[in-house]
Formats: sequence, structure tokens, C-alpha cells
Amino acid sequence: MSPELRTILIILHFLGVFLMAAPFYSLVVVNERAKFGGPPGYNTDRYMEQMITNQAIRCFAILAVVLITGLILTINFGWAALILNWVLLLKWLLLVALVCLLSYVHFGIQPKINALLASLKQGEILADDKKPILMGYRMRRKRMAGTCLFLVLTALILGIRLINPLNMIIVLVLIALAGLFAWRVFKTGVRYGWI
Repeated sequence: MSPELRTILIILHFLGVFLMAAPFYSLVVVNERAKFGGPPGYNTDRYMEQMITNQAIRCFAILAVVLITGLILTINFGWAALILNWVLLLKWLLLVALVCLLSYVHFGIQPKINALLASLKQGEILADDKKPILMGYRMRRKRMAGTCLFLVLTALILGIRLINPLNMIIVLVLIALAGLFAWRVFKTGVRYGWI
């Protein structure tokens, strides 16, 4: 493989990972919804759920690009690299975990949330007996988004380590910081980006 083609594939691969910021923005949306207060209803909640549903479809498309470019780059490294290079193997395992988590949310949790809100008409709010069920599904989805955000950031850090071998201590510190950031976004949202 020519160096130019390899560079283009690496750029596409990293762009795919960067575009997987969807868990971050899903957490932001959910945390912003909580600031509205009030019961779940047609106007705010249907809009929010439609955004989140469509975001998952975009994520599948982006993960397909990451998968294809990753396959080509792995073939370039040689399949033996999956056994010899733990970073490359871990990146593949993270991709599988991301696809599984996204599939669970999109095909398992999201349809249940949409079904609860489907009966609402313009201006209506959700019945009191259904609110705890909705909140339970949303909390489970929020946990999955926080986990996905951490996995995406970890995959990005490991991808950089494949290209530019960083000291393992630095890698572990960066992964720990990624975990703290994902936890912060999960708990409170971030009003000013990283801060």
C-alpha cells in the first residue's frame, strides 16, 4: 500500500472516530432536557427522541466507515498484528463493543421509549403510571451513552498510540482522563465544552 493511500485511510478512520461524538451530544441533549423540568410530554420529548433515534442511524453509518478503513489498515499491518499488537486487538474489541452497545440502545431501548411516547397527541403529557417506566429506559440509555463516549475516546487514544508510540503511563493517564470526562458529561453535562 502506498504511503499516500495509507495516510488517506488513517484520516478517514480518525474522522469516523471524531464523528462518533454522538454519545457526547446525546448526553448533552438528555442533560439539557432535564433542565426544562416538567413531565414528559409531546412537544419536547418527541422532538428529543426523534433526534436521538436519527443519531443512532448516523452512528451505524460512521461505524461502517471505521470498520472498512480499519479492515484495510489491519490488512496492511498483516493479520498477525492482531495477535502481536495488543493495541490493535483492543481497538477491534472496542469497535465490536460500540456496535453491540449501539445496537442494544437502537433496537432494544429506543423502540420502547418511542412506544411510550407514540400515544401522545400535540400538547399532551405522559400518564403518571408510565413516567417511571420512561425514566428507567432513559437512564439505561444514558448509561450506555456514557459508556460509549468512554469507549470512543479510548479507541481514539489507542489509535494515536498505534501511529505515535506513546509511553504507556501517558496512555493510561489519558484513558483515565477520558473516563473522568465521560463521567462528568454523564452526571452534569458540560456547559463550556471540556470544562
